[in-house]
Amino acid sequence: MALISRSEAARLKNVSPQAVYKAINQGRVTPVVDNDGKVMLDKDAFETDWEKTYRPLPVKKNNYYHPTVKAVSSDIPAYEESRARTEHLKAELLDIERKQKEQQLVDSKQVQAKWLEVISIAKNKVLGIPSKAKQRIPELDVSAMNCLEDIVRESLEEIANTQAA
Repeated sequence: MALISRSEAARLKNVSPQAVYKAINQGRVTPVVDNDGKVMLDKDAFETDWEKTYRPLPVKKNNYYHPTVKAVSSDIPAYEESRARTEHLKAELLDIERKQKEQQLVDSKQVQAKWLEVISIAKNKVLGIPSKAKQRIPELDVSAMNCLEDIVRESLEEIANTQAA
């Protein structure tokens, strides 16, 4: 009769020592006490009892959410695609905020207000051409002045129509 320890029995059957202790406590395996008072197992009896009574626990199937599963509807993008879009948009927003803080970007309302101011000044200067021409060339008659005013207004109307189109 060859005696083995509980740890050796566990290694022999490729199980944990706790599984061997449990089998002993449940009475499925019979222990033997040696001359020194240690609990041991008869190797041949252990192998026979173990084969008769050992039932491995069923493996639990995990039901974790797997984001790699494609979306059911073709209108709804897959999880990875949605996540990538979200991350890309967040990065773009952060880039815009950074550029605003570095004053590389200007508010569109400020640009529009400044542009209207520049256009108004240019329009007033162009409309003042006939009167300045009269001051510098005193011999201009009324018909020449009217002709200059018509040319200036016609030019401004063309510019306005071109901008609208």
